[in-house]
Amino acid sequence: MGITIKGIFKTTNWHRKWWKDRKLDWASAYGNPEHPHRIKIIEALKQFRFTSVLELGMGAGANLVLIKQHFPRVDVGGIDINAEAVEVARKVLPNAGVLQTGEATDVYLSNRGSDMILTDMCYIYLSLKDFKKAIKEAKRMARRGVVFCEFHEPRWWRRWLIKLATGYGAFDYRKALMKAGFHDIRITPLTPKDWPDTEEEKGLRCIIMARS
Repeated sequence: MGITIKGIFKTTNWHRKWWKDRKLDWASAYGNPEHPHRIKIIEALKQFRFTSVLELGMGAGANLVLIKQHFPRVDVGGIDINAEAVEVARKVLPNAGVLQTGEATDVYLSNRGSDMILTDMCYIYLSLKDFKKAIKEAKRMARRGVVFCEFHEPRWWRRWLIKLATGYGAFDYRKALMKAGFHDIRITPLTPKDWPDTEEEKGLRCIIMARS
């Protein structure tokens, strides 16, 4: 795992600006509900009883579309930093309760405002300080629990190397979730079949579940 200049300088603010200003065909680039890892998210959600889910960093809403297919009566909503992505999501999810521009560290939602909080490669763009804020926000909002698809790594030295090599944040989710007051924490690594990794990201992607 090599150290790169881009890894050193990819801060939370760098990622924030990159995603906020990014212009592309959101429907095709981040709107595909058929990526195999999304089924693992569905399987994780099936472990909970819930009537609403809010996704942080939803992109064009691909996960939310799939959730509606599997749970037709569930209310879905999402937050994303990119306004164009939110507009695409509004077209494919016209009946969604909440679709708004915002950030995972400061969400305009009432306390215990959603049964489930979901993320899918959203927290990897945060610094440790902002990650801690985001976990507190998730705890504040989640009535039932959380499902995250993120980079989990319990060893501090490897988290440091991952940040330098990739620019992404890996975190110790078991420790962070326990500290925030979550319980029944389960962490399952994704397989290459679920999501093929680069060598630098090998073994990091996990489905993380916890109850509020």
